[in-house]
Amino acid sequence: MGAALTPAEAILHRTGPNNITVLIEAEGPFDPARAFRGVQMLAERAERFRAPLTRGAFAASCPVDWPQHVCLIEDACATAVQVMDIARRLALPPKRPLWRAALVNPDGPGWSGVVLHFDHAIADGTRIARHIVTHVRPAVDQTASVRSLPTLSMSELAALGDARLSPAPIGLCRLPFAALRKAVPGAISHGDALLRVARRALDTQPEFAAVPTRRKDRVSVAKIAALQSGGRLGNHALMEEIDLSKPSVKGEVALFRPRHTPLVETLRMGAARLAPSPLLRRIVQAEFSRPGIVQTIVPVSRRPLLIFGLSAGAIHPAAPALGRPLIALTATRYGDGFDVSVTAHAPDGAAVADLSERVVAAMLRAVQ
Repeated sequence: MGAALTPAEAILHRTGPNNITVLIEAEGPFDPARAFRGVQMLAERAERFRAPLTRGAFAASCPVDWPQHVCLIEDACATAVQVMDIARRLALPPKRPLWRAALVNPDGPGWSGVVLHFDHAIADGTRIARHIVTHVRPAVDQTASVRSLPTLSMSELAALGDARLSPAPIGLCRLPFAALRKAVPGAISHGDALLRVARRALDTQPEFAAVPTRRKDRVSVAKIAALQSGGRLGNHALMEEIDLSKPSVKGEVALFRPRHTPLVETLRMGAARLAPSPLLRRIVQAEFSRPGIVQTIVPVSRRPLLIFGLSAGAIHPAAPALGRPLIALTATRYGDGFDVSVTAHAPDGAAVADLSERVVAAMLRAVQ
């Protein structure tokens, strides 16, 4: 048996499926053999991508059955939003390491890039980003044959979905830092400006007209994970509570609930381990449904990167569908702006077909 899960990882796994999905958009055609070698490097350098997760711990690492985890997608009609909506619903391979990757339209046309989809218990967004940027850099002559990989259409990929996953439709956008600073000149950071632009968007949609201002102003923000881990993957996420009616950030909180003292928080995490999974799932869903906005920002790089051997024009992440907040924001800090994914819900938690798209449009108008 391998490493046991941390309390936060155990909660994420027991209340799952809770998966992270990342779209790495290529700026043009890319070499699928080089990208596949990049995926192999990811698994070679991270034991958690080679180890099945069972009974609260990662098992001993094993050889990766690549066709079970990686596929090629050829679909000229594919769009970024369509790829993300399908990818974040994918089932993870049973009794195998909990991840999938797809190499989408390497020769074009249609949306082109690499999709990575994995269980949140493997790593938080900050650690996986640091790992990829540091270790997944295949050179031009580093390739792996893709002949054994299945080639699917988008409809065939959708057929691999997990019936337990039903996230609301997503919206994607790019928000430059300069535009955010201009739109919210009093913001204390780019992340604060992003929150306040999203908060303004809430007031533009009729679905939120009757929502109390107090809920709209309540925000839960994922705190950037500490990186004192020797480069190892893991998940030690903390959250901060923010009241947007006030000018500054206050009130650090630990995973799911405000942290009062280390002892109290340790006792709470211990109690969570003892709670039956269905009850724990309801508690977590309720905790993440209360805020008006839940935001996660993953720092990637201030300069353009070659990721999986392709020139990355955008990096869009989607966090797990924990709860049903009015708006769930997930963003990467890449280049001179944020690549943002938006998932919006009606006040009762219901999915509305075009609500995320309308929220994205309102956010873009706010920064023009």
